[in-house]
Amino acid sequence: MIFPLAGISIIFDLQAIISYMNSKAFYRSGFFALMLGSGIILLYPVLVFPKGELELMINQHHFPVLDFWFKYITNIGDGVVMAVLLLVFLFYNYYLALLTLVSIVVQTILVSIFKRWLFEGMERPLAFFGEDAVLNFVEGVAVHSTNTFPSGHTTTGFAVAALAFIAFNSRGHLASIFWFLIAMMVGFSRVYLLQHFVVDVYAGALFGLISVISGLALLPLLFDENKLKRFKSHSLLTLMKKDQTQH
Repeated sequence: MIFPLAGISIIFDLQAIISYMNSKAFYRSGFFALMLGSGIILLYPVLVFPKGELELMINQHHFPVLDFWFKYITNIGDGVVMAVLLLVFLFYNYYLALLTLVSIVVQTILVSIFKRWLFEGMERPLAFFGEDAVLNFVEGVAVHSTNTFPSGHTTTGFAVAALAFIAFNSRGHLASIFWFLIAMMVGFSRVYLLQHFVVDVYAGALFGLISVISGLALLPLLFDENKLKRFKSHSLLTLMKKDQTQH
């Protein structure tokens, strides 16, 4: 089976896939390398530790400063943040806005299929551990009981971090590290706040990155190179400035 991808016919051809990825700055970035490396490393505890063991271990080590930090950092994974990012990018450049829109559509489909259909009603840590477990909670955080897989907040958090990195890629390695840490803290916050299991967060992170990568792959298929260049140099702001000069 042949899949056309930005002018490359891939017949499960690893060399063709590598060639395509090497042509895209995102895949050569420190941010992508950090995501890939951490994904490989963190696969070990996801597969080895029994469900609930890591979550209980993390829950037994709560501190006031971390309670405060993770209570608010987790909000980066709120869907409203993606909507705000889309609005901001409309004024920055249309390409990033389109990339964000594709990411929103893809992650919504993925999370909905798994959370609302395949794993609907699956217990979150609160219900899994039961009433007899001695658990730490963060004041002001409503802890849910069902629909645990995957973590929607983590999906959004990783997508936001990836999109922000792409938007500010000129900042180099510092940007890679900064946005990587933001994404990881959003993911960790979901376990710290007892909202999700580690495996939920891992899947959410994967879905978030897939949603952005889907946008990077799909946009060249939907628009020719000249249109993409125009999208990258135009925005609502440039349109407003153009209207002002004409008047």
